[in-house]
Amino acid sequence: MTATNNPGFYPFYDPYRGGELLGYSGKLAISVSVGTFYLLLQYFSLADKTVLFTQYCWVLAAIISTSLFSLYVATDIFRRSLTMINTLEGRHAASNQVVADWLNNKWYFLSGLGFATTSITTGHFLGIPLEFYETPYSLFAMYMGLFLAGFTSGMGLLSIVAVIILYLKFVPNLQYSLDPHNPDGFGGIKKLGDSLWFFGGLAAAVGILVSIHMFGVSWTNTSSAYVQLLFLMWIAMPYIVAISIVLIPGLAVRRQVAYYKTYKSQQLKQEKIETYSSYKQFDSNEDDVIIAEKKELHKKLNRIQNDLDKLEEMRNSHIDVKD
Repeated sequence: MTATNNPGFYPFYDPYRGGELLGYSGKLAISVSVGTFYLLLQYFSLADKTVLFTQYCWVLAAIISTSLFSLYVATDIFRRSLTMINTLEGRHAASNQVVADWLNNKWYFLSGLGFATTSITTGHFLGIPLEFYETPYSLFAMYMGLFLAGFTSGMGLLSIVAVIILYLKFVPNLQYSLDPHNPDGFGGIKKLGDSLWFFGGLAAAVGILVSIHMFGVSWTNTSSAYVQLLFLMWIAMPYIVAISIVLIPGLAVRRQVAYYKTYKSQQLKQEKIETYSSYKQFDSNEDDVIIAEKKELHKKLNRIQNDLDKLEEMRNSHIDVKD
């Protein structure tokens, strides 16, 4: 896969080498391999192989692979969005600064390790099923699965937080780049909104797998209230993340676009009033010059009205429902 419109964002898991990026077949193979590694590790550690299915180890493997592949896909989509944001910003200092400060390898490793630790701790408090205590090897394999799921998900979580921060910094200057006549109906930023919906969908997909795993495993410590709360929080987290990546930037964009539309509409209406006044000032006795000038004013009035109509039709953000 050849990199185009290079935005300079190539984290350690998806490097840019020799003018090429790893293709999706390679990324899928890596993602499946990591999940399969855990699954085989767990399989050979268990005396009773049916535990692999009764305790939903296969779902944990699916979470690992899905989280990693989702990260690959989201990274590619983000590069395209970043290229577009760079173009809209002009000097694009804000977006590049967010990428440099947040989406560097150090923070990816730290977020992965931090969330992996949280995942292991959560599993420990919930109570690892007794079947995994048969041998130290099987218990180690279970914790390794939680670690890998947490590490891959943690890197994805960092990416989502960084995208939200990027939008909050980028949006205040958005009005200078909007084009009401753009056929996408969003002032030229529809693709950015679509990418946010896509990110939210990926997070929700991982959330569904997490829910299946959490409800399927026979946790041993769920009788206490605080563990039940932890259980519910862990299930809710991916969905909260999915909603946040769509809603927070959406509300910020909506506010700025609404401000732009109000300001621009007032300008156009004032221009329309002035043009109409000029049109009415002509005498009833018309010569060729007056007729030509009136035609020009009429064209200008039509253009202003068309601008007002396009402005009205333009949606405020990707979270707005079309009338």
